Amino acid sequence: MTDPGAKALLVIDTRLRQVVNEVELPESPEGVSLSPDGSLIAAASEAANVVMLIDAAEERLLGTVRTSGKNPDHVAFDPKGRILYVSAEDASQVDVIDVASRRQVTSIPVARHPRGIAFTPDGSRAYVACELDSTVFVVNAVRHRVITSIAGGQFSNGVAMRPDGERVYVSNGREASVSVIDTRSNSVVEEAKVGEQPWDLAITPDGAKVYVANTRSNSVSVVSTRTNRRLVDIPVGELPRGVVIAGNLARRSY
Repeated sequence: MTDPGAKALLVIDTRLRQVVNEVELPESPEGVSLSPDGSLIAAASEAANVVMLIDAAEERLLGTVRTSGKNPDHVAFDPKGRILYVSAEDASQVDVIDVASRRQVTSIPVARHPRGIAFTPDGSRAYVACELDSTVFVVNAVRHRVITSIAGGQFSNGVAMRPDGERVYVSNGREASVSVIDTRSNSVVEEAKVGEQPWDLAITPDGAKVYVANTRSNSVSVVSTRTNRRLVDIPVGELPRGVVIAGNLARRSY
């Protein structure tokens, strides 16, 4: 996880449940993504307008990639780990980074305040939530072009893909709900009620449940993907924004 105040990536030993290392980063680090093979960590820096690439094994900064879009926030590796999508909050675009060459190769115009990003398992498409326009964009992730857009709930925010690629879940910050999108029709098929101001969300490896961090409710909602109904709300600390499923009980968390 990133610590903007300390300008660092915090490395947490999940067994000891404590921070065991800090990787110094540029100012204001935000979203973090781990490559599919676990070798690289990408982190966005809003203030520096760069994406940082970190060696996960050695826990050291490898380099930075400057992005054209202002205020990079969320980052997401494609399933092959070759491409990074970066949501530029103040530029209404998604910047595309080639990981091998460590450079931005293009950008994709979307709508205002893009945030969460999720790829289909085959890497053919990406879904991008644009908060201020309450819209989810479907992107051809091979040609890096918008295919279509989907009207979401108010303040579409976090995005999570079910492992089978058939459903996408998008949190709606002003509706206390999660939109369920069918990836075949690219339409919203249901709304799941959750806590107040849902932010990021994560799906269990078996695809059975969605965990949703509710910022104003100080809770995490657990939603069944079979019924799209809330199973339980779990009280947590103040202002939760992120949630991660430790499905493989990895020793390190970032």
